[in-house]
Amino acid sequence: MNMDEKKQLFILAAICGVFFCLEMVVGWNLSSKNSETRKTLEVLEAKEASALLKRERIPDLVRELKDLEEIVEEYTEILPREDEVLRDVFVDTITQLCKESGLVVTGAEPVAVEQNDTPRRGVKSQVKVVSKPFERHKYRFELVGEFSQFHRFVNLVENHTRFLRVDAFDLFPIDRSDDLSAATQPKKRFTIEISTYVYEEKTVAAKEIQ
Repeated sequence: MNMDEKKQLFILAAICGVFFCLEMVVGWNLSSKNSETRKTLEVLEAKEASALLKRERIPDLVRELKDLEEIVEEYTEILPREDEVLRDVFVDTITQLCKESGLVVTGAEPVAVEQNDTPRRGVKSQVKVVSKPFERHKYRFELVGEFSQFHRFVNLVENHTRFLRVDAFDLFPIDRSDDLSAATQPKKRFTIEISTYVYEEKTVAAKEIQ
């Protein structure tokens, strides 16, 4: 084999090597792009499946929301209106119940209550509006009468057409002397705390569930 033939073989081998390297580079680039495309398609398929699942749940969520609205409406019908928990009106209501049971009201005052607006745990959310639809109202009354009359009064409170709740009560002898006869007198002094709730139909919190 002469020198010219060797040169030709060398040049041919070099050209083949260059083409092989180019093919390897192109193949690697295509493989990388195919891998990225496959990952993108997998992510899109997962999002599509999640969206379809959420869309299928929409009718159930709508029905659940409607049921909850009906339950809220049913329970809020027995709650007093906002004008019914004003001091004079509320005291008049309790005074009327005392008259029906035979008790005498000797004192009445509102009691401060803590309004909690704590969001529900376990839900990642962003609270847009802080507004609680159920507002609690509480009053303390001082009464005079016999225990049987007080028992009748408590029954009237608990069976009132509006929701009223007895939170606490106590009784004392009218005469606070150490005389034993004071404790045996039929008439007593009573203190009782009565609370209720007012419902205002408005948004509690607009949340974005992640």
